[in-house]
Amino acid sequence: MDTLSFTDFINIVKKNHPLTVQAKLLTDLVKAKKKQALGGFDPKIEAEFDRKFYNGTEYYSFLTPQVKLPLWYGVELKGSFAQAEGAYLNPENKLPKEGLSYAGLSFQLGKGLLMDSRRAAFKKANIFKQASENEKIGILNDLFQDAGENYINWRNKYQNTIIYNEALNLAKIRFEAVKDGFLGGDKPAIDTVEALVNVQQREVQSQQAALELQQAKYMLSTFLWLADNLPVDVEKLNIKPTNELEIPLTPQVDISNNPKLLSYNFKILDLNIDRRLKAESLKPELGVSLGLLNQGRSPLRNVNPNYWNENNKVNVRFSFPLTFSKARGDLAEAKIKIEQTQLERNLFENDLINKMNQNNSELTSLQAQLKVLKNTYTATEQLLKGEEMRLRLGESSLFMVNSRETKLIELKEKRLAVEAKLNKAQLKKLYLSGSLFQLL
Repeated sequence: MDTLSFTDFINIVKKNHPLTVQAKLLTDLVKAKKKQALGGFDPKIEAEFDRKFYNGTEYYSFLTPQVKLPLWYGVELKGSFAQAEGAYLNPENKLPKEGLSYAGLSFQLGKGLLMDSRRAAFKKANIFKQASENEKIGILNDLFQDAGENYINWRNKYQNTIIYNEALNLAKIRFEAVKDGFLGGDKPAIDTVEALVNVQQREVQSQQAALELQQAKYMLSTFLWLADNLPVDVEKLNIKPTNELEIPLTPQVDISNNPKLLSYNFKILDLNIDRRLKAESLKPELGVSLGLLNQGRSPLRNVNPNYWNENNKVNVRFSFPLTFSKARGDLAEAKIKIEQTQLERNLFENDLINKMNQNNSELTSLQAQLKVLKNTYTATEQLLKGEEMRLRLGESSLFMVNSRETKLIELKEKRLAVEAKLNKAQLKKLYLSGSLFQLL
């Protein structure tokens, strides 16, 4: 039978469990989100062709390819080349025969100067990257907590099975000894009945312990997966736990790194970007486009101050809502969402602090209980040995020995139960602090 330690068990879960694989996929999702955000700054090539030909006459023909390059701070570079010809061109659309090139830029001086949708998406993508790493830790933190508790429970049931199997074997040996004594005339018949009843009771307890162990083993197997996303066949599992279980604890453990608490911080950062974006809508729209015109395909040929004064294209766009009703409503909504999230965070943080304090108190109490149980077990073991000595001397009865032994078995089971609770409390402390993922 192979021995499965707690650390090896967690490493198997960490390596092959579907939730672990799902957590790793968040890295790919971050890359996809980053690409989406960077898409807002992708250069763009556009081309427009418009032509009218009727009754053998070309009325007009326009060809305008252009390139746009969005930059940070709402600036956009633009370059284009236009050709126009035809018998019925509008005078303002007439261009040189060589074509007309254009190079310029446009920018916002009002709404969109400090924040626009492109920059908001990029900032949100950076927050999503950090939030996804935190979410990955949160997924594994939950998984290891659940898996760890099931390992502790399985280990407890395995140890209980050993206790009841040993007790059953001892009861059978005692029954055979009493039966031999009765046949030899040294023991009364009632003692054989007492010994047989004890064997039958121990058999029921042993069977119940075996059933609980099997159930715990099935629960444990839900966390054991092979490569290629294949679950372990529980019927083929032939494993046992280690005798000792050590869960690492550090005195610096606190709630500041709890992933669920940190998720509120990232959500608030995300909402603040929305607030800044909606605050921009309270500004007037003031867009400016400046460009240089030149014959042919080279927009920067013969460029000098005098040339600029005579060959340029300027566009100014201004818009100013008189009431800003929608903008003020959107901004108020954004601020309310931030406040709601902050309140939720404060409530969760307070609940987390109380749970950590409660868990620390439970740890202290369980450690004290375990110390008392160990002392009580030692004393009860001595009483059993004394009762067995008295039985051999004819000063006690089999009933008293069985009673002492039953009490000792109950204490063993109680001690193991308290040890399991103590281990679960230690595990919970790491879970509440968010350090379960880092320490295992």
